[in-house]
Amino acid sequence: MTQSKPSGAVAGPQMVPALSPRKTRVFRVLLLMIPLLFFIFLELLLRLFGYGSDIPLFKTLEANPRYNAINPALGQRYFPATGVSPMVAFTDHFLKEKPSGALRIFVLGGSTTAGYPYLYNGSFPSILKAFLNAYYPERYIEIVNLAMPAVSSYTVRDIALELGDYQPDLLLIYAGHNEFYGGLGLGSTESLGRQRWFINLYLKLRDYKTFQLLGNLMAALQHSVGDPGPAGEDGATLMERMAGERHIPYHSDLFFQAADNFAGNIDDILQYASARDIPVMIGTLVSNIRDQAPFVDVFADPAGEVRWREAYREAQAAFERGDYPAARSGVQRCIALDSLPASQYFLQGRIHEAQGDSAGAYGAFYRAKEFDGLRFRASELLNRRIGQFADKSGVAVVPVKEAFEAASPARLPGASLLLEHLHPNLAGYTLMTRAYGEAILQSGLAGPPPAAPLPDSLWMARRGVTAIDRIVADMRIRFLMMGWPFQPGSPPGKASLPYDRNNPLDVLAYRFWMNELTWEEMHVEAAAYYRRSGEWELAAAEYRALIHAIPANPSPYLILADMLIRKARPGEARALLEELLQIQPAPQAYRLIGQAYQAEGGYRAALPYFEQAAALGTADPDVHLQLARAYAESGDFNRAYAYVKRVLAMRPGNEAAQQLNEMIIKHFQQDGTNGKEIIQ
Repeated sequence: MTQSKPSGAVAGPQMVPALSPRKTRVFRVLLLMIPLLFFIFLELLLRLFGYGSDIPLFKTLEANPRYNAINPALGQRYFPATGVSPMVAFTDHFLKEKPSGALRIFVLGGSTTAGYPYLYNGSFPSILKAFLNAYYPERYIEIVNLAMPAVSSYTVRDIALELGDYQPDLLLIYAGHNEFYGGLGLGSTESLGRQRWFINLYLKLRDYKTFQLLGNLMAALQHSVGDPGPAGEDGATLMERMAGERHIPYHSDLFFQAADNFAGNIDDILQYASARDIPVMIGTLVSNIRDQAPFVDVFADPAGEVRWREAYREAQAAFERGDYPAARSGVQRCIALDSLPASQYFLQGRIHEAQGDSAGAYGAFYRAKEFDGLRFRASELLNRRIGQFADKSGVAVVPVKEAFEAASPARLPGASLLLEHLHPNLAGYTLMTRAYGEAILQSGLAGPPPAAPLPDSLWMARRGVTAIDRIVADMRIRFLMMGWPFQPGSPPGKASLPYDRNNPLDVLAYRFWMNELTWEEMHVEAAAYYRRSGEWELAAAEYRALIHAIPANPSPYLILADMLIRKARPGEARALLEELLQIQPAPQAYRLIGQAYQAEGGYRAALPYFEQAAALGTADPDVHLQLARAYAESGDFNRAYAYVKRVLAMRPGNEAAQQLNEMIIKHFQQDGTNGKEIIQ
């Protein structure tokens, strides 16, 4: 007899039917998409709520929306750890709509290219504007300096790869000194490691809000465990804050890796430019080899350092007492003990120079720079890599280093052209300008090469660097050299920098140094000081400096033109104002051109300019009064009377208008018309 199973009995395990291959693939795809969809949703959510920051390359120029200007926050892209925000050339801008026939040049690099310590007008790209404008006065030329202090080739590459959309005719590069200690450099406090692909991927991802969130969370975690990051001590210079690895031996792995990364980043730029038919010019690198001793000695065997230093002191003492043979022998003993310390090669260079051996000095001084363990000056390996780029189509190597050597005693670049370890003085920046300028002339990019060079006076006088710029540069250099690595420790606070309190220009420069004035305000106040002192030419130079730096700002044109008219130089005023009208149709410019013609007795020539000023600024009674006066001087009293009546309607108590009105009525009475033929 068969027994039935109890109704409450538990059934045995059942087999789950296997998924078909198609469903398995769909399931796996869904599993992969879940995290992807999560991050997409998170990214959209963060963007919706405005999380993080967007740092575009350019922003609309506030003073004139027809122009793009460099984003002042651009440098924040490249310093995630220290929060450094290097200065950009706020003065540089370019038209959003590129004019037909315009020459547009973008310039890339670090602090030398940025013009340190002279700032905007002292940079070689700024001086290059004056150079090219002298050779091609009829051509509209834009030069935009995208360089910043303390940036490496990663920054140069990142910026360059955005420029194709802005229709450049030429890229200029002067970069390489910051490969170790610039932003994201191998030896810097901002280093993200040695792998070039990883660092460039980081730069590509940084615009995503999710990536910014993860970075901020990591920074917060780092801070919570007591490590605030490598921001550096208060008062530390940027050099001190950025230098992480301060002992990098010659021909070490890090030494070669930096050169490889530099070459790779520049090669990426060249490939990008070549694909878009954008020519590139890159300069060889120069630094102070004659007058800048090595910063740091590196030793192959630290145990032998004491013996080496004793031998070095003996060699140095022999040199100082003029016993050059003993000094040379002493240096050879040092090298036999340890071939790495850089100071022995610098001393060797001084000995050769003292004995008149220029070739020996040249080799020794360059060896000293190469072996310096603190690598603020680019190695000659980078110059060799730069030289190899000349084989690429569309690339020209500009002989900057060679130009400095040719202009230096015994071909040893030093204090005659460089302020400290690598930044040029004004003569040095002018030399750089000539090197790049001549390369552009010979390329034919700006126009047919000139039959003969122009006199330097035609462009050097237009550099726009004034006495106050030199004072500021001196302050910046003095502060830099008061701290590491030129002196032990950090310099005192900025406020303690000494200056001449009895010199009004020093006071203005100090106020700029303390961020109490902008660069533009400093020059405006310097011009006002000169005008109060009756030094009109110096005041004019300040306004011309502002015009050279910020040509889209009409204010310095108008002030200078008015001053020139008052100083009986109406022709210069007209030429200046015509330059302004090429940039924007300012009513005041037309009015001042009319005044300039009036000053020469050209009343009829003034009329169309006053009429244009009135058309652009109908509510300005001064323009109508000048029109009335111009018509009266031209003998057209009917029109003069019509305009003077408009002035009196706007300003009934205007004495000049009342006097002109009385003069016109008197004319009508004498003429017998009694005003009957006046055009209303």
